[in-house]
Amino acid sequence: MPRRRRKAAPDPNPEVPVTEAKPEDDFVSSLKSELVRTQQVAGAKTGEDLTHRAKLNQRLLQDLWEVHNQFEEIGVHLTIDPSQTLFATFVEYPTTWTFRENFDFGAVKTVELADRASGWVGFTLRNWYYRTPEGKTHLRSIFEWCDGESYHRYSGWMRMMSQAVLYDAAEDEVEVKELHRILRDVVVQWYAAHLEKTPEKFVAHLKEKYPKGASYAKESYR
Repeated sequence: MPRRRRKAAPDPNPEVPVTEAKPEDDFVSSLKSELVRTQQVAGAKTGEDLTHRAKLNQRLLQDLWEVHNQFEEIGVHLTIDPSQTLFATFVEYPTTWTFRENFDFGAVKTVELADRASGWVGFTLRNWYYRTPEGKTHLRSIFEWCDGESYHRYSGWMRMMSQAVLYDAAEDEVEVKELHRILRDVVVQWYAAHLEKTPEKFVAHLKEKYPKGASYAKESYR
């Protein structure tokens, strides 16, 4: 009977063919440069000095908290965001307080005051920071309200929201005096509307005096 041939044992150190790296073309070198530049820009943004924004946010929070207190005196409940429990330490609630030292005011991107009175849900005074296509940070103030509800076959009841643009300026060019003038006008009209127990004149004032902002539908929680 013929002997079976033994299979050759695999070489423990096989020679692996070495593939030479292709020379870098313009795409690779330019891509590397662009990625390095992008990384540097991202690092610069991370280390952005937010001292000015922190002071501006403190001003906004102080102003809106005072508005909150004035509305509370006539039995109208408003809520502030970020919550007062985060940014304030109270000696005597709600009038005597100081800013919390451990709260990062520069990290706040939205400051708003929302109406929680029955029939007024959706009425909100909002300030927020956004970046323009040119990369510049702006502060925008708007007032938002509910224009009613409608039923949609597939999404159910939806609130129809409208906005008036109150103020918009580059973050480093915000004129607090002008912003206060506008906020005073809006808050007085808002306050009067509650005393009259109807928002119709207030909404008409916003539509007449300020530029139209975004309109959109949001879910109505019934």
